[in-house]
Amino acid sequence: MAIILRVTTNTTFKQDWQQQSSNLAPQDKYAATAGQQLRVTSIDRNTQKYGGDNWLVTFEQPLKPNQGTAKSTWYVYAPHVQELSGVPSNSITLRTRTSTTFKQDWQQQSSNLALQDKYFAQVGQQFRVSSIDRNASRYGGDHWKVTFVQPLQPNQGQAKSTWYVYAPDVQLFSNVSTSPFLRVRTSTTFKQDWQQQSSNLALQDKYAATAGQQLRVSSIDRNASRYGGDHWKVTFVQPLQPNQGQAKSTWYVYVPDVIYESPVSQSDRGTVPNQINIIQYLRQQIQGNTSINKPVTEMSLLSPSWIYLICFLCTSAVRFKKFWKSQEK
Repeated sequence: MAIILRVTTNTTFKQDWQQQSSNLAPQDKYAATAGQQLRVTSIDRNTQKYGGDNWLVTFEQPLKPNQGTAKSTWYVYAPHVQELSGVPSNSITLRTRTSTTFKQDWQQQSSNLALQDKYFAQVGQQFRVSSIDRNASRYGGDHWKVTFVQPLQPNQGQAKSTWYVYAPDVQLFSNVSTSPFLRVRTSTTFKQDWQQQSSNLALQDKYAATAGQQLRVSSIDRNASRYGGDHWKVTFVQPLQPNQGQAKSTWYVYVPDVIYESPVSQSDRGTVPNQINIIQYLRQQIQGNTSINKPVTEMSLLSPSWIYLICFLCTSAVRFKKFWKSQEK
């Protein structure tokens, strides 16, 4: 089950727990704001190692300080955070219908706003939502006030969690906790060009993924034969930020270094042939209809027992069909 760290008061995550935040360089500290919720890959809660009051936390999504590159692992002052287990079932995702601009002031045209007060969202991006005020009458009749789980980084200035969003340009989805994710088995490099060695790629064309990271997936092409036989083409829900250049949603991933996990919701569990719909399946085979009312889920295909059962059923159905026709003659 996923872990979320919620910030209870404004605090600073640090690269060196022994230093006061005021003594650290900008690239070695991250300003976390009260109310932020950050998904966690791992936590070392043995505070005795870290001055008696700090945890060593690896976040699912690397956190970007004011300067320098984003980092996954930080020292966190334990009294300033709260650990939550699991993801609420009523989680909401906001997806952009078209490229749009999120603003800090809904009353201003985006062209009139400073760079630190606007965020350029690309079509198809998906953002997990912490809270949302959809009473558009408060915001010019066509804007929502949205607080995102992961603060959004404008081209300049600090990342911000709360933005005004032009409602016609976005769409809301619920129950995102059932969406699939990719877990990194071992530290690896995601690439923009699967044909190149990572050492030959520019910094903006590779993303260093660390062992244990869990990344939510929007879509995935697992036909590895298209990509050298050992790569998948993956589009992530949250764009990944390389050391240089813009964040990108779609990357080529080296298959042996990752695990694809697709949670199965309660409504999906009935899609595998059971004692009731096996009879329905055989009847459909006899009548020439080779489809089942509901598709077999991807997770069920990972089970060898189901593979054998389905092969047996298909073979038996074909033979039974031939026998049936011979009896009719």
